[in-house]
Amino acid sequence: MHNPGLSLCMIIKNEAQHLEKCLMSVQGLVSEIIIADTGSTDGSMEIARRPGARVIEMPWEHDFSKARNRALRLASYAWILVLDADEAIAGWKPEEVERLLETQGADGYFLPFIHYVGEFPEKDYVTDNVCRLFRNDERILFRGSIHEEVASSIWSLPEGHIAYAALPVHHYGYLDGELQRKHKTSRNLELIHSALHLEPRSIHLRYALGTEHYQQGNYNAAAEVLLPLLEEVPADSGYTADLYLKTAYALEAGGRLEEAQAVYEAGSILYADFTDLLESYAGLLLEQGELWRAYDLLQRALDSGNTAHKYPSSSGSGTSRTRLFTGQVCEQLFLYQEALDHYRQALGYTPDDSAAWAQLVPLCLLSGQEEQLTAITLQLLPALPQRVLSRLVPAALNARAAEWLAALSAAPHLPEAIRQVVQVLLGTLFRDPEQPCTASVRLERMLPDEPDEPWISGYLWALSCRSGGSAAAGQWLERLARNRPGIAAVHRWLAQQTAGASAHPAEREPEPHMECEADEPADAAGTDRWRERGPRHAESGNSAIPQRTTEDYADNSAPPSGSSPQLGLSADTPLSFPDISYAAQLLVQAGAWDTLLLLFKPMEASRFHWSRLPQPLLHGLLHAPVPVKKQWCTMYTGQAHFYSSPGDAAEWLLYAAIADSCGLIPRLDPADEQALRQSGGPAAAIGLSYHKLLLAAKVHPQGIPVVSGSIPWLLLVRSALQAAP
Repeated sequence: MHNPGLSLCMIIKNEAQHLEKCLMSVQGLVSEIIIADTGSTDGSMEIARRPGARVIEMPWEHDFSKARNRALRLASYAWILVLDADEAIAGWKPEEVERLLETQGADGYFLPFIHYVGEFPEKDYVTDNVCRLFRNDERILFRGSIHEEVASSIWSLPEGHIAYAALPVHHYGYLDGELQRKHKTSRNLELIHSALHLEPRSIHLRYALGTEHYQQGNYNAAAEVLLPLLEEVPADSGYTADLYLKTAYALEAGGRLEEAQAVYEAGSILYADFTDLLESYAGLLLEQGELWRAYDLLQRALDSGNTAHKYPSSSGSGTSRTRLFTGQVCEQLFLYQEALDHYRQALGYTPDDSAAWAQLVPLCLLSGQEEQLTAITLQLLPALPQRVLSRLVPAALNARAAEWLAALSAAPHLPEAIRQVVQVLLGTLFRDPEQPCTASVRLERMLPDEPDEPWISGYLWALSCRSGGSAAAGQWLERLARNRPGIAAVHRWLAQQTAGASAHPAEREPEPHMECEADEPADAAGTDRWRERGPRHAESGNSAIPQRTTEDYADNSAPPSGSSPQLGLSADTPLSFPDISYAAQLLVQAGAWDTLLLLFKPMEASRFHWSRLPQPLLHGLLHAPVPVKKQWCTMYTGQAHFYSSPGDAAEWLLYAAIADSCGLIPRLDPADEQALRQSGGPAAAIGLSYHKLLLAAKVHPQGIPVVSGSIPWLLLVRSALQAAP
């Protein structure tokens, strides 16, 4: 098929970094290329001439429209496409373009522009619709020295009409590196102020000025410029909806909440399906505690879906991001099953969304829905990259969720070295928990292939703690401490406590130290390292198992607010929260329950919260033997507690969950109950109601019906933590 009758017109200056990609993207779609160069010194003109572009040189006169219009007048075909060098097209089919150009009723087309923002391309973006494809008509010209546009000149034609075409243009000029390289902010402000000097009442220029302030985060300045425009801008302007959104958010960010809410409300009436505005308005209402109104707005946004063809938008609005936000609001309303469904649907849009997994995983585990989590994982398994697996595999190990872990071990992108370690743990510890020696032997054989990786030595340390105590574990400490120096302090503390462990023994015999015989040879572990490759996160994935990120299914990076960063009894044995968390994860995964109990002893209840450990680990704690859980409860009730916040309430709710799992009724004296009721929040109030029912059932076992549909204790822990400051 021949090329459509289309001229590409561009203006450039020093665009050697991007120009070739742009020109390659239009091959087979345009019949000629006209490039106006305003002073390149980097070889851009030579790059432009390679595909046969006609290049003209012109002086830069600080007026984008003037330069663009000069290029337009050189076009010889009936239709014109305008691109910048940092833009590229993708997915355009020549026959589809030709059909659009043959349409008689349109003088131009709005095209969806995908503007990538942030540090990395092809990740986060905002969209808008810009008229860049139009007829070659001398009356159709660009207007405005900055933020120039051609739509108004088309609309001024008799019966001038602009249609919409689903032909995306990808724009990379708003990435952080590009903004810095080209000094776009200072350049744009200079041009806008110069133009405003000539046209001080121009709505378009004032909107452009407010937008520049907004994009720089100068929200007070943006609000001062944008707010008056709401009374002046025509309702049918192409940017009126965006004006409402930017004005409302700028007012909100500047602390002018009543004015922001009024603008949001007016905008949501005028543009009832503008999902970005509805979502932003819901965020304000959520901050004000109006959960149900926020919920209703988000439902409207979800019902509208992706409306990027009508309004400026951002990635995931009306789809994945709104699903995630709605799920979080549902959790605050204790609508857990609905929240889970929203997270699942968010992953249906973007299976590699770490934020959605971070919500879905603990919600499924803490509600006892491992089977559903496994089913969702199996459905999405082929699409899961290493950066997501580097979080899911540790969560499964922490939760001791054998079936889910088995599903993850089959992921095609899971490095072979990690797969082999996981299979050892799965086969010898989770499904046959009485085989710690078998696991130790097989893991030790993998060490020569991965001498510098911490995960194998970490498990050998934890397994030695299980079978022979901290003394036996010392042989692995040096290797492990190379990657996690703080583990040495934890090991010293455990060694100090071992002699006194008999003061609080678990109600079972400790496992004796055993010499392990070799089993059949394990498959050789690969040497590929497991590195984090995600575009937005820099967390390391080369420690397979204990988690050290900051998401809901991961280790906390700092102690809870109000606690000391160093926990312990003396300066020479400091214990940090992240290091204790790391050790706790290894011990739970290895089933070293007696050693885990020793970690309880140095922690005063007011300084350390077990509930702040990775949430899947809380599920893993319920897999401990009943005597261990009873001993944990005895140690908890033997300490003094101060319930003054939802975070403190989460600790009592965790104790209640563990007590309930082994047939005990949680203990709570009247003073603590009153403190929990006053400061624990809704989750604590629900937990206290359950506690009353348990007490009543104990006194009148035949007269109290079983509570159906009750919320699992661990979900209440999660809700209390979410409410904590």
